[in-house]
Amino acid sequence: MKTVTVTDSMPLAEVFPPDATEGVVLMRDGHAFALLVPFDDEELLGYVREHDPELIAAIARGREQVARGEVVSHEQLMRELEAEEEAETASKAP
Repeated sequence: MKTVTVTDSMPLAEVFPPDATEGVVLMRDGHAFALLVPFDDEELLGYVREHDPELIAAIARGREQVARGEVVSHEQLMRELEAEEEAETASKAP
């Protein structure tokens, strides 16, 4: 990772060239203020999802449920799904 001290008139291509393969820490007055990191569209989607307030809240709720013991084992879930499937199949039989 490289460090660049930026000025107001410095062009972006000079700070972070289009072919950049490593991150760049931007410095101003001797202090880091930004980090530029190259990434692709898939990584952008992941970043957006990770910072989605609704997803963060859902994860927090899930962790609270686990802490309270409100969980179902994988085996129990599979049994419940199989029972639902059998009931649905039976209700469709002539």
